[in-house]
Order: sequence, then structure tokens, then C-alpha cells
Amino acid sequence: MTVRFGLVYDFRNPERWRQPWPEVFRALLEQIEYADQLGFDSIWITEHHFAADGYTPSPIPLLAAVAARTRRVKLGTDILLAPLYHALRLAEDAATVDILSNGRLMLGLGMGYRDEEFEAFGQSRRERARRTEETIDVLRGAWGDEPFTYEGRYYRVRDLVVTPKPVQRPGPPLWLAAASEPSARRAARHGLHLLPQGDRTNTYDAWLDELARLGRHPAEYRIGLIKPWFAADSRDDPVWKEVAEHERYRWSVYQPWIAAGAYAGTVAGESRPIDQTYLIGPPARLVEEFHRFREFLPVTDFIGWGTPAGMEPAKVTPYLERFAAEVMPHFR
Repeated sequence: MTVRFGLVYDFRNPERWRQPWPEVFRALLEQIEYADQLGFDSIWITEHHFAADGYTPSPIPLLAAVAARTRRVKLGTDILLAPLYHALRLAEDAATVDILSNGRLMLGLGMGYRDEEFEAFGQSRRERARRTEETIDVLRGAWGDEPFTYEGRYYRVRDLVVTPKPVQRPGPPLWLAAASEPSARRAARHGLHLLPQGDRTNTYDAWLDELARLGRHPAEYRIGLIKPWFAADSRDDPVWKEVAEHERYRWSVYQPWIAAGAYAGTVAGESRPIDQTYLIGPPARLVEEFHRFREFLPVTDFIGWGTPAGMEPAKVTPYLERFAAEVMPHFR
């Protein structure tokens, strides 16, 4: 199976390394445009709200900008916080980006976990699972060829035609983030590609089990994972040391969010944590490590951080060049 490699961006601008916002966006979009030329398979934009460093709250407009600057790379969200959107408006916006990109959009959906985000948008975190499921139904109905009717708890639609339609038929691929068994089984029930996090037992294994129960074959689906890498001959590389400093900043922000949100579900049975830390080493070693990792979890789409928060993209770009030239060809 072909293994794809993508890059994820959060467009953060930490106070410690603060630059003018237009410069941050310009430099990252230039790197993304170059990544398309280098042969990376996908660009993903993640989402959070009300972060001091400006963690991007608007992935759909950013993907429209990426669509205008690229030609072949797929465009995805990892992840878009589905309960915080009106499903019909999301269907329209996503269809527009799919048209702008000539059919390159993928939507990775998640349910969210930060109470302050739900409160600010007037939503209840307790409703997130049901809202996400209804959003999936509405997206598919809105992208269909016929007028659609839908009766849910949060959305009621009668004989509605949503236009324009996305280029991809029956619609852009949908993925679901899963850090617990219920989320993984939800992804399987709705026939979604999987973005697992946390523990393999509760995510990938539960997803496989649910697919089998439904008579579906896992080879029909893709598995995406943020598993960052850095192609350097040793950890003494000066740019790696800078990357590590910026990644420590990233974790310092995430850690209290995850703790407060009780993000990880309780593991049932054997604990098999999914390691999402950096792979570091020369290209030959990275090739071996990716193959070894796929024996544990058969990832189809590895996603690495394009530029760590607050770093200058120009410092990282040569390492992306090396990765594209010396690692990616081994998985084509």
C-alpha cells in the first residue's frame, strides 16, 4: 500500500517569538506552496479558539488560501471542531473550498474537548457527540444530488437543495478523530476514515472490531496520524535543538488543555499507547522507523509538523527538502 506524507500547520505566533501577523501567514503559506512542489501529499490545518498565540481558529478560510497557492496537494483539517459549526454553513463552505481546489478537500472532524470553547459559542460539551453525528448526516445530505430532508435533534431540513455542489462526488472524504472506544466505533458506523490518538486498544482495535461487525473491510479506509519527524544526522543538529525548544512550548500549551478536558478515554483491556513523539535521524533510519511503526499501526497517512510554532519556516525548509528527496520515494 502507498504511504502518504503530509504536513500540519496551526499558524501560531507565540509572544516569545512574536512576528507581525501578515509575515507569519506569508512565510507559512510560501512554505506550503513549496511543499506542494516537493511532492508532499497533503496539507492539514488544525483548529482551536481563544489561544494567546493565535492558534488558528479558522481552518476553512486558510484552506481556501492554500487552495489558491497549490496545484496537486490534498487539503485537510486535523481537526475541525464539528460541534462548533452550523452543519449547513459548513457544507457550503467546504463545497466552496473543494471547488476552489478542483476536488482536493478532505474534512477531518473532531468533537472538541475544551470547555471554554463550547461556552464561548453557546454550546454544551455534553451534546458534542450527537451534534457531530448529525453534522456528518447533514454534510452528506447537503452534498447529494437530490433535495434532502433531515430530522434530528439539532437540525431539521425539508426538501432542501444546497448549491454549489463539491467537485468530489458524493463529497469530500470525511475523517473522524478518535481518542476513545465510542469515538472509534462511531467512525466505523458512519464509514469514516480514522484519525486515532491515545491508545490503540481503544481506537484502532475498536474501529476494526466495529467494521468487522458491520461487514466492512478496513482496506477501504485510510488511517491518518500526526507522527512528526526530523531528517537530521544527529540530535546535535543545531536546527533540531531549536525545533525541540519550540516543541516544548507546544506541549506546555497542550498539557493543561488536555488535563482539564479529560481528553484521553479509559483504556479497556491491554494498554497499547500510540507514540506520537518525533522520529529523529538520517533518512535511512527514518525509513526503517516508519516501516516498524506501521507494524504496530498500519498508518496510511503520516502527518508531520511543517514548522513548529514560532520558528522561521526558512530554517525548517531544507529538512523538508531532504525528507521529500530521501524518505518519501521509499513509500511510493
